[in-house]
Amino acid sequence: MIADQNFDAPVIHVVSESPRLEMLQTRLRQAGIRPVPVRGSYLPPDSAPALIDLVTRDFEVSANDQRLVATIGKRGDMPGFSEIHLTDITQIASLPARLAIRQREKQRLREIQLRAQTSEKFGPSAVTPTSPQATRMLWLGHDAPFLNAIKASLAENDVSLVAAISRLTAEDYLSSGRFHTLVLCPSGPEDEAAKLLSRIKTLELVHIPHVILLLRPELSAALRQEHVAQADQILDLSTHIEDVAERLLSVCAEPTLASEETFGMTSLAQDPSTGLVSRDYLESHLEAQMAQADKLALPLSLIAVNVSGEHDVKAAARLIKSLLRDTDLAARLDPHHICVTLPNTQYRGGVILARRIEEAMQRPVSWRVIERRQFHTLKSLLGGLTARTSLASRRTA
Repeated sequence: MIADQNFDAPVIHVVSESPRLEMLQTRLRQAGIRPVPVRGSYLPPDSAPALIDLVTRDFEVSANDQRLVATIGKRGDMPGFSEIHLTDITQIASLPARLAIRQREKQRLREIQLRAQTSEKFGPSAVTPTSPQATRMLWLGHDAPFLNAIKASLAENDVSLVAAISRLTAEDYLSSGRFHTLVLCPSGPEDEAAKLLSRIKTLELVHIPHVILLLRPELSAALRQEHVAQADQILDLSTHIEDVAERLLSVCAEPTLASEETFGMTSLAQDPSTGLVSRDYLESHLEAQMAQADKLALPLSLIAVNVSGEHDVKAAARLIKSLLRDTDLAARLDPHHICVTLPNTQYRGGVILARRIEEAMQRPVSWRVIERRQFHTLKSLLGGLTARTSLASRRTA
């Protein structure tokens, strides 16, 4: 299931000059992004991403600017502030997916820090950490000489890479839960690697691997962008093999976002009837999420689902968790409701998730969605979720 939280064309600020500016704007619109030209020397004070054309503009981004910055032009001219670099205009088709991936990664890292801070308030975790295992990567794709060079470089750093011969073989390997990372290198939109990319998030796996897509420039427009967005990172095959190997190694060193079970599960932090975090934990963590949303000018939405009556509360909690992203947090709000916090998600994204929950439960479910506004306090935000006769009918605000 692909969780698309975009409804209106997202805005991107474009730093370029005519005639390339008009050409870039056309390509961006075709890709489903709404371009806004930057006429002056500064980016507008908001969180929308920016695309800087290195061919026509010499532009500096403030070190304090937290927005995503993409550049387009010759790689040799790429400045250090760029998080996404496109070598030519054919790669603009993949820009929405690249932006979504980077935004998701940024939010994941922010949530790791916030959950660790929240958990410190609740004492040490009741879960004993498992011993780290040797890093193993699974490869599905072609280019045997290219693969051998990557494999040799990884081996020098004690990272093993196993190549699967087909999608079914790769899925069989992944079901073992022994692979940290899946590297997909498609040669066309219908080959085995592309097919696995399209379904990786729907597989029932014990351990969801980190998915890296090695993307050829000519495939940027050929692959379905909702499938490209399933990857956790995109590495372009226009780069040197040494750079690709170095990026793969960097993935092994990245922190992982553990589930709430590994974050301070003392009696105060856990709700025993659902296995979710408790209201105390929710309130403490939500305060931190609200402060972060204010600082970064990001949206924050909440869902309350009524699980009273005929529902099996523990089964409902398990089902709701299965539909969430790793940055979303499910908690027991009160005896009747489960609450989900959705960082960096607008109101309509929350409505989509609430409807998916209702559909998955296969029975009418009462729910309420609120996007946090500046006037909301912690008390008014949580109180608003369960207002109006305990969600007797589906209501949204």
